[in-house]
Amino acid sequence: MIDEEKLSVLRGLGLTEYEAKTYVALTSVRSAVPREVAGLAGIPYPSTYDALEALVKKGWVEVARGRPRRYRARSPDLIQKESVATVERVFGELEKIYRSSMKKAEQPEIIYTTVGRTGVIKKIQEVLSRAEKEVIIVLPNYEELASYLDQIFNSLIGKGVKIRLTTESEVSLKNIEVRLRKPILAVDVLVDEKEAIIGLPNYSACGWVENPVIAKHFKEFLELLWKSSRTQ
Repeated sequence: MIDEEKLSVLRGLGLTEYEAKTYVALTSVRSAVPREVAGLAGIPYPSTYDALEALVKKGWVEVARGRPRRYRARSPDLIQKESVATVERVFGELEKIYRSSMKKAEQPEIIYTTVGRTGVIKKIQEVLSRAEKEVIIVLPNYEELASYLDQIFNSLIGKGVKIRLTTESEVSLKNIEVRLRKPILAVDVLVDEKEAIIGLPNYSACGWVENPVIAKHFKEFLELLWKSSRTQ
């Protein structure tokens, strides 16, 4: 049985239960085909393909082309270093925005931190649902969150809220302006120039603040990113 502590840590970094079990299983072998992975991980064989492809996309697993495909885990040491570097970079950006805004704000504001994929997605939904005029959102892969955001976006569009989305792959969305950029290294959300979210691209952690001064400063950055991204 796979160590629950390891699974818990990996889930905290944004992996699903099956993805975490798959990665741990692959660290125990040089490489394996999907059926072997399913046996090692103790997960349903049909679900193994989805878990493997998700891990490849996230950069945790490598695949050798051929029939059948063979998969191997990237070094846990490299994954750790990349994850730590991403956390430090994102929160470094938050700190710069925070310090800049504090020079202008009359009173200090708190940046609230949310950890864990479920909590981060709920925070994004919560902030978006309060939009009244404009939403600017940057996501690595819109389809990954489509089931969580489609209904909210449709509701906002019905209220006349303008939505601009920057993502890595082409998407078909009505009444939403979309631009493409690759790679996207962080999740960014700005609502009505009042609330802002910056999060890790795997949705394992994010920072949220409700402060017009910070939001205005953040919008300047997002506008530059929007202008430098390409249209679909």
